[in-house]
Amino acid sequence: MATISLTDDQYTALVKAYFAKRSNRQLLSKSESIEIAQRLNETVSLPFLSEAKEHAVLLKIVLKIDNYLYESLPNEIYELIHNMDEGFDDSEAAQLAARLSKQAHDDISLPFLTAHVEYYSITFVLTLLINAMREGSDMAHAVAVTKHPRMMGDDFPFPDLI
Repeated sequence: MATISLTDDQYTALVKAYFAKRSNRQLLSKSESIEIAQRLNETVSLPFLSEAKEHAVLLKIVLKIDNYLYESLPNEIYELIHNMDEGFDDSEAAQLAARLSKQAHDDISLPFLTAHVEYYSITFVLTLLINAMREGSDMAHAVAVTKHPRMMGDDFPFPDLI
């Protein structure tokens, strides 16, 4: 059995990331968050808000899910969204999507949305991020595949990696 070996600095960095302040519990960059919110905006409409306010709300949904994943997954797993060399295979990604989606729908409440739009929004963002965690994929690829018409339905496939 291999021995876990960390320097003091490595251990301190691990603990610091794990216990980060709530405002620092995110892995998506500003541009990634905005890009995901823009993709979500193509299918989700909040007619009771101006377009600018709708964009802000959709971005907050993405940030909420980013924060949720930061708290629910070890960073070493969530950081796979930025790593093409490591990641889940199709079967592992589908299993994570099934388990994480069920838990996220129980834990994340967006009471200002209809039940259908809440379900769609959470599922869309989670699936996009899980696609980014697949081996051979990253955020740019995961965002690009959401442009495929099959990704815009209620059923989210794990498209082939390009």
